[in-house]
Amino acid sequence: MEFKTKKNQNASVDLKLTFDKNDLEKAFEKTYKEKQKDLKIPGFRPGKAPIEMVKRHLGDSVANDAINLLLLETVSELSGKLEHKIVRFPKFTVEDYVPEKSLVATAVYDTDPEVSLGKYKKIKIKLPEVQVTDEDITEELQFVRKQLARKLLREPSEGAENGDIVDMEFEVKEEGQEPKNAKNGSSDYKLGEANNLPGFDDNLYGIKTGETKNFFYTYPSDYPREDLAGKKMEFAMTLKAIYKEVLPELDDDLASEYDGSSSLQVLKDKVKTDLQKNYTEAVKNKKMEEIYKELVADSKFVFPESYLTEESEHVYQNMMQDVLGRGQARIPKEQIPSIEKYAEMVGKPLEEVRDSFKTIAENRLKGYFSRQKLASTENIVLTDEDFDREISTLASRYGMPDADFKKELEKGKLLETYRDNFLAKKIDDTLFQLVEKKYNEKMSIRQLKEFLSNKETGEVWQ
Repeated sequence: MEFKTKKNQNASVDLKLTFDKNDLEKAFEKTYKEKQKDLKIPGFRPGKAPIEMVKRHLGDSVANDAINLLLLETVSELSGKLEHKIVRFPKFTVEDYVPEKSLVATAVYDTDPEVSLGKYKKIKIKLPEVQVTDEDITEELQFVRKQLARKLLREPSEGAENGDIVDMEFEVKEEGQEPKNAKNGSSDYKLGEANNLPGFDDNLYGIKTGETKNFFYTYPSDYPREDLAGKKMEFAMTLKAIYKEVLPELDDDLASEYDGSSSLQVLKDKVKTDLQKNYTEAVKNKKMEEIYKELVADSKFVFPESYLTEESEHVYQNMMQDVLGRGQARIPKEQIPSIEKYAEMVGKPLEEVRDSFKTIAENRLKGYFSRQKLASTENIVLTDEDFDREISTLASRYGMPDADFKKELEKGKLLETYRDNFLAKKIDDTLFQLVEKKYNEKMSIRQLKEFLSNKETGEVWQ
């Protein structure tokens, strides 16, 4: 067997295979023996006919199977010899076939994407410096107090107030209609919470334990339940119990109860350290978006067309899963409309829709392969020690022994996913250390929350 290759400009390779008589004979011999196992010939039990009789009986009818076997074995054999590796089995074309003499087959196969990184060590970024203030620590300790809060039952003469926790029973019906369901109940409902229905709690303030109040409430027009969105409903509300939330004193006892700290000052020091660490990491993660954007813009990529096609389809399928499944149930692939149908639904030309998904796919591929190229260039690998250390950190966060946590990941077949995530983090950490950084201002935790919620990452340092 002889082979020739020619590298193309689009991360593909022309491959030409030439086989002689000896190659064909071996392939046909293997194919005849494989067919012999199940072949039925009069006078012989299935699979027991002599091989020479099998050859006479089947003749050249096994040519396609023999040629396919020959190509499959050859590609497998060549996998370690080719300068540009094959990333998926190619589709071959038989250019010339002379039975029992020769075979010439050609294919165009995809090879690895080509990535030339820009001058990533010259990337310059501005970022804020984390400064934990006394106010930040006080605010965090307030959350601790709320976690350890106790419920004190209000006296029957006391009405419900903002911040109270109530157990309630209610009957609800559409205005002018009979109730469709029996009475509903809800416990540990906290009045005045930001996530409560807007304006709903105003109807509950002042109600005393055991009292029933009738009122109307109109649900927001964008309420998730379509059967209730924008509708005016009548409630008959009874508060079964009203609890006043009592926060513990901010003292050494609170520190001990919360996490075993020996004193309030020790707890404050822990809070400060954690805030400093967590928000420094959050700032870094946000700025990584900016860094990779600069890296990708300054790098060059060549992708096989099949990569773009497959990733585009992946992007489309994920989007439709989110839309149709609303982020919950997994929709069977056959129930997802084709991209042609989707183009009709949104009233846009098919090519425009395809290009939009292709752009997203290309950006994702650039981000992924720039990270992989960086790992190769900087010799970044995830050692077993690195992996075990990351696993140990996560296990302690969940309060589990390392071995038990790892077993749970093995059960869910998640070990390799976590390994990939740990490697990606190590690459990001390395890149962040390599770029030039300038700390332009100090920010408190309150300021950083606003900074981190802002989609803009800030200007690049020129």
